[in-house]
Order: sequence, then structure tokens, then C-alpha cells
Amino acid sequence: MRGWLPALLALGLAGCAAKPAVETVPPPRTYAHGIGGATFLIGGTFAPGRSPDGNSLILYGPEGAIVIDTGRHAEHLIAIRQGLSGIGMSPVAIVNTHWHLDHVSGNPALKAAFPGLKVYGTSAIDGALTGFLAKSAESSHKALAEGAIPASAVPDVEGDLATIGHGTELRPDIVVDESRDTTIAGRPLSLRVARNAVTARDLWIYDAAEKRAIVGDLVTVPVPFLDTACPEGWLKALDAVAASGAEEVVPGHGPIMPIADFTIWHRAFGDFIACARGAGALEGCSAGWLAGAAKWIGDDTARARAMADYYDELVRSGKLDGYCKA
Repeated sequence: MRGWLPALLALGLAGCAAKPAVETVPPPRTYAHGIGGATFLIGGTFAPGRSPDGNSLILYGPEGAIVIDTGRHAEHLIAIRQGLSGIGMSPVAIVNTHWHLDHVSGNPALKAAFPGLKVYGTSAIDGALTGFLAKSAESSHKALAEGAIPASAVPDVEGDLATIGHGTELRPDIVVDESRDTTIAGRPLSLRVARNAVTARDLWIYDAAEKRAIVGDLVTVPVPFLDTACPEGWLKALDAVAASGAEEVVPGHGPIMPIADFTIWHRAFGDFIACARGAGALEGCSAGWLAGAAKWIGDDTARARAMADYYDELVRSGKLDGYCKA
């Protein structure tokens, strides 16, 4: 139903603040497994009635391991720890692609477990702590007090509130607000910064040795998560990924994509935004997304349609335009 938005997921569970909780069968969690080039993937999940975890990766180099994004839930952090144990290496760095809680909530626990570990990320978290996340916390406290949160979701909401309450611990030790080539743990990486895309600043990583782009929420399934986004800036960022020389793209949510699949997703995203910015019926925009991204949606059609319905309205209404001016 267009305009329907369950109260729970309108509460700013950041990174999925407004994702409708349509029941679906959750995918099995993908524990750490090698994807080539001394890189391991810990797949995220998005189970019914729960907030998601984004994908995490472990890269190792001559001087230790690098963790890219740390998820939200305790079980995701356990999977990261299992992956680190499997390669017998301690992490020396975390790289956060963006500040959404399903990508950064594991930072404090990993830093406590591995003293000296440094977090790389953009300064966009500063504005989020005083803006989006502060408003999310206020809404969540109110909903909890009113009993508006389903019992099954209360632990996730309380967990996010605890994370926001210690939000200063999410700030990076090494701020990366401009693109640069660097070496972390003895491993050469190119850190690319996109402005006004998924957030005010997103950091994506190009691993030239593997011709692999690790792009965080610049690519997500079953839909693009537009909660804090500037659609036009996001399109520019996708163009930059396409021009990077990458032959493989690792999304923030969803399976690894060969460049041909990324091209399909990129096109579907552009068509979705163009439709939502236009004057035609929004139902056509949602239908177009479902068709363009069909290979990643599978049996998740009901949830994907509900989410696409929400997001195309968000674009059409102009409510995202402020994120293009940050």
C-alpha cells in the first residue's frame, strides 16, 4: 500500500531508517570466506523484523588485517572475529565506508579488543550525530515509551540507542575527506571519497591489484537505500566506480557483482531516479526497479516493492534535496 510505513522502521535505524518490514525468508548468513587477493567477505543479513547488517570485508597485508565496515549485531561481529581467527591475523585498521549504524556499530568492540587499531572514515559522522542520528534517537525513545515497537524489534532499537549514546566512539581516528592513494597494513589501496551521495561523504575503496571496488551502500539490494541520500550525487559516484577500471564490485548489501552486473544495477538506479524525478505515475517507477533489478530480488518481491514505493515517494517529494546541499 503506497504511503504505508511501519512505525518501527521509520525510527532512524540508520542505514535503513525507513525500510518497510515486509515479512520474507532471510538469507543464510555468509561467514568469512575468501574471494581472492587475500580478501574475505562476511555477508550481511536483513532478516524479517530486524535491522540489517551490511557486508564486511577483511583484507590482509604484510603488517596485519584491515576490516572494512563492522556491522550492527553481535552475531555479525562474531563472524568478523571468526574470519580474523581463520587467517590468524590481528586487525590494525578499520575502514568505514559511511556512518550508517549497520556499518559502524562494531567499531568500539573491535577497538577494545585490539588496542592500537585505527579507524579510517570521513567526517560526515559529525553532522549525523547532531542531525539524523539525534533525531532518530528522539523518535525511538518516544516510540519505546508509547509501546509502539514490536517486542521482537525492541532489542535492535535499544541496541541502536546505546550505539548512538556513545556516538563519539564512532568518529574516525584518521579522517579521509578527500580521495587519496595510501598504504594500510602494508597493502596499497585507493580511498575514493564521494560527496553528497549515500551520505554527505562516502568512502569507497579501489583495490587496483585485484581490480576490485568495495563501494559500501553505493550499491545495495533489494533496493537502493536512499534515506540520507542525494540521488544526483549518488549517480555521479556510480559513474566514478564505472570509470575506475574495476572488474568486480562488492556492494554494501547483497552479492558480489562482476562489472557486467554492476552495469545493470547502475542503469536500473539511474532509470529509477529519473522516473521518480519525473511526472509519471510512481507505480511505474517501482515496477521499473523490480524489472531492472530482478536478478537480485528473486522471491523478495513484496518487500522490494514496498521499499521502492517508499523511496520513489521520498525522491518525488523533494525531501532528499537538502542532502544535495550539505
